[in-house]
Amino acid sequence: MAPTLYGLQNGFLGIPRSMLFYGEPSAERVQVPVVCWVIKTPDTVILFDTGFSPRAVPGLLRTDPLARFTEEDLLVHRLESVGLEPDAVDVVVLSHLHYDHAGGAFLFPKSDLVVQHDEYANALHPPAFYAQYYYRKNFDLPDYRWRLIEGDLEIVPGVTILRSEGHTPGHQSLLVELESRPIILAGDCCYWQEHIDKERVPGVVWDPRQALHSIKRLKTIARLVRGRIFPSHDPAFWETVKRPPDGYR
Repeated sequence: MAPTLYGLQNGFLGIPRSMLFYGEPSAERVQVPVVCWVIKTPDTVILFDTGFSPRAVPGLLRTDPLARFTEEDLLVHRLESVGLEPDAVDVVVLSHLHYDHAGGAFLFPKSDLVVQHDEYANALHPPAFYAQYYYRKNFDLPDYRWRLIEGDLEIVPGVTILRSEGHTPGHQSLLVELESRPIILAGDCCYWQEHIDKERVPGVVWDPRQALHSIKRLKTIARLVRGRIFPSHDPAFWETVKRPPDGYR
């Protein structure tokens, strides 16, 4: 039986376009969604990204006029919408360890937390220019079941991690082979559909050259498997996404 894919909303934040697109100086702020994904297979439940930490929400709402976060946006409640509790999640795949993707990792002490080895190492000791995006409390969880990998990895049949670094040193995306068509969850390799269509590099970027290579790589894989890439923070795309209890099959 093929997997089922569900999109979970984890609030909204405001960011300037200069952070969205590399080399664009615009200070215009845009409201973007924060999204997590659940993949249910016959034997395994996989979560892709964990959104904000609840402890970060009050500060976010206080300092960001475009931020939006309700009680329903809490990840535990979004999981309830697809009939799950945190302990039912077998594997958590973290695209990377920025605060809007790894903030809920603490909810999953019984899950395997899968991240690229160099992402974890760099997040623990980031250089000054990149440190503001990593909150160590989110992932400095030594008693948890971390699984540090290097490169691509098939988690279960039909669900494969694809290394896609550039936005961060060890960013990873996820290929989900649905019955209808394969989907690549890009994570922050591609914020918006425009990053995919025009091969534009994100504005928050560790290595622009590698980031562009990763966009091209995901597009090549999508073409080969006749699949589609889902961007991470695109408000127009998010308006079209199915909401639980509906999902993609």
